[in-house]
Amino acid sequence: MIATQTSSQVINIITSRFGPLAITEDKIINFVQGMPGFQRLRRFILIDHDAEGIFKWLQAVDDPTVAFLLTNPNSYKPDYMVPIRKIDIETLGIRSASALVTLVMVCISSDNEMSLNLKGPVLFNSDNMKAMQFIIDREDYLTHYAIAV
Repeated sequence: MIATQTSSQVINIITSRFGPLAITEDKIINFVQGMPGFQRLRRFILIDHDAEGIFKWLQAVDDPTVAFLLTNPNSYKPDYMVPIRKIDIETLGIRSASALVTLVMVCISSDNEMSLNLKGPVLFNSDNMKAMQFIIDREDYLTHYAIAV
């Protein structure tokens, strides 16, 4: 048996927050739909903000100035769940619940108060690197859910 090595192409990107980065194509998250306000941006990477991986940056590959701070909502609201439709499961190609990663955007106010946008989670399929942002219309999911760090 002959072993073959598969390697992803390395892509160099310049970012305004992190400087130049070399990433492999297999680390690129592809949004099946653009995020509200950023429809033209479909390719992103995740960058750990801290050593523990509590916070992550979702950095646009094709725009060096666009990055969003994200975190796992269940760390702050354990009962948080995203209602996902069958069509969305198919669109993301989800075959296993363990491959589904849910993150939400972190907002930092001018007085350094932190909150989470629970109405606009980002779901990733870690098996195929497809993602989409969902809009949840529930009164108990706030756009500014205050957290303490």
